[in-house]
Amino acid sequence: MKRSLSSLALFAVVCAAVLAQEKSVKPGINDPFKEPDVGKFAKTFEGESREVFLQREKVVKACGLKPGLVVADIGAGTGLYTRLFAKAVGAEGQVFAVDIAPKFLEHIQKTSRDAGLRNVTPVLCNFDSVDLPANAVDVAFLCDTYHHFEFPEKTMLSVHRAIKPGGRLIVIDFQRIPGKTSEKMLSHVRAGQDIVEKEIASFGFKKLDEVKDLLAENYFVIYSKPAKADAPPAKGPKPVAPVIPGYGAVVPFPDAAEAPAKGSKVVFDVTGVAKEPGQPLPGLTRAATLLNLAGSAGLKASDLEIVIVLHGDAASAALDDAAYKELTGADHPHADAIKKLKGAGVKLLVCGQSLARKGYDPKRVRGEVSIAASAVTAVVNLQARGFAYVPAP
Repeated sequence: MKRSLSSLALFAVVCAAVLAQEKSVKPGINDPFKEPDVGKFAKTFEGESREVFLQREKVVKACGLKPGLVVADIGAGTGLYTRLFAKAVGAEGQVFAVDIAPKFLEHIQKTSRDAGLRNVTPVLCNFDSVDLPANAVDVAFLCDTYHHFEFPEKTMLSVHRAIKPGGRLIVIDFQRIPGKTSEKMLSHVRAGQDIVEKEIASFGFKKLDEVKDLLAENYFVIYSKPAKADAPPAKGPKPVAPVIPGYGAVVPFPDAAEAPAKGSKVVFDVTGVAKEPGQPLPGLTRAATLLNLAGSAGLKASDLEIVIVLHGDAASAALDDAAYKELTGADHPHADAIKKLKGAGVKLLVCGQSLARKGYDPKRVRGEVSIAASAVTAVVNLQARGFAYVPAP
């Protein structure tokens, strides 16, 4: 009975720290990643002494990935699992390498490109958010990362938002067992598996399975984000598009929390094409939605700084009307949206590497669009300048 009360008290203390979220629950734990020695960390993260490196192929197999899935490798480090996942989901899939360290992301981008992997997107996140769009990810993967979350509630709620309904969360982290775990690890890891599982459940995840007998120093738990039935359409105000007419209409909520903020800086990483012929790119519509939200909240378009980066299949949208018609035989379906976005002060870039790979003539890029050296350099540079990253696959 005493042991149960002690465990309950410990859980209450930890939960109180988690839920307060005003201060870091583990101050200083991420200091080594502010200016990391990437080569040194690569030897540590991808060394024979690390269990999750030795068992990496079995771990990937246990994740049950399929071609075409979108995976977020959160706390990607030097990219050990990012590159393995990129191979597992194939060219039609996508892997977001999410980390707080720009140097790690630069390393991941280079090593992925060197390995011929074109489906890896680096995402520079914050200490309390993974900075991924809502319902964008099939599988979120945290390997020896959860104990590094200084603001676990805020961070995990952002993870929950990013996962599609019915999607999965995979958590691998160090065991913390007094009397068995080393004193160094007991000091480093703030909570054991029981407490972590209760925390994760409180953030809206349901435990599906636990992979046992694979790892000795780590636990390996699989969760789901339960799918919810669609709610009936609400009756209320009609959608409006005050800034970009005809695109991204929104319903105003004057008293809602988290309204658009003046001074926001956003880069939309646009790679996908419309599902239906003749429709504008989903990424253009998403940018229009943000501007219309701002307008409905009383802001001007100039109160936000927005950049759209076109690459991959979306690069054709950057062509002028004549070049697009020669390419597809159809009128340019994105021209009107691009003109209106440009008129609202949005900066549009197209990846020069995508133009080259697809054989598009740079001289036939439309006047509203500038050519960037590459999409990845544009995105990384913008993130380094404080732009929030929004992928639009």
